[in-house]
Amino acid sequence: MSRFPITRLGHSHSPEADHRLRVENLHVHYGAICALKDVSFEIGCGHCVGLIGQNGAGKSTLIKTIAGLNRKLTGSVTWRGEALAQVKAEVAYLPQIDEMDSFFPLTVGGLVEMGRYPHLGARGRWRALDDEVVAAALSALKMEEFRGRRLYQLSGGQLQRAQIARALAQEAHILLLDEPFAGLDEPSQRLLGDLLRELAENGRLLLVCHHDLKAVPELFDTVLMLNRQVVAFGPTSEVFTPDNLANTFSAREEDPHV
Repeated sequence: MSRFPITRLGHSHSPEADHRLRVENLHVHYGAICALKDVSFEIGCGHCVGLIGQNGAGKSTLIKTIAGLNRKLTGSVTWRGEALAQVKAEVAYLPQIDEMDSFFPLTVGGLVEMGRYPHLGARGRWRALDDEVVAAALSALKMEEFRGRRLYQLSGGQLQRAQIARALAQEAHILLLDEPFAGLDEPSQRLLGDLLRELAENGRLLLVCHHDLKAVPELFDTVLMLNRQVVAFGPTSEVFTPDNLANTFSAREEDPHV
């Protein structure tokens, strides 16, 4: 039985719709340092993808680039055939907890309401529909009782659920999560794992930076293994192998100008 009533905020589109994320020949540099080199992959709705790699392998760079936060790149990233700038409301980036300013005087309700901003139109008018969507997102994540609570009053697991509620209120199709399990206790990790799987089963696409290798087969149906370049990409049961892990976590050749 579903632990979260995600279907109340369904991911609906016609079966023939081309809801696919395509990353083609992506290069990202920070000054002279090559962070990602010739990264290409393609994935559709309904998957929970684990991004696996050592520190500095390009995992966070990749999801930030898909989120539109990196401008200095070559190659392309498209969603359902359109450039990211044209569909940015359909992509939600959830940063690491320690990157959030939890002491900013923002409530859970205020955070989730931010998910509606891309839908308010040129005049920015808040509508009854927006209230309904926010309420449904809070309910789906079982966060109604926390609506008036400040972010700094939440546990790590509650804060992650609040972030995901914002993404649901945004009606995002793609959720990009940077180490969402970091700092969570074991019960919160299990709860979050159930939630991510349910979101994928409901038709959303999730890309998740993750470092706990033991949990990968349980959490992700697909893995993208990075070492600045794509080492392996595909179903977890097929590509999450000792050989691919060895190549993923091997020392990288220093080639900063590529």
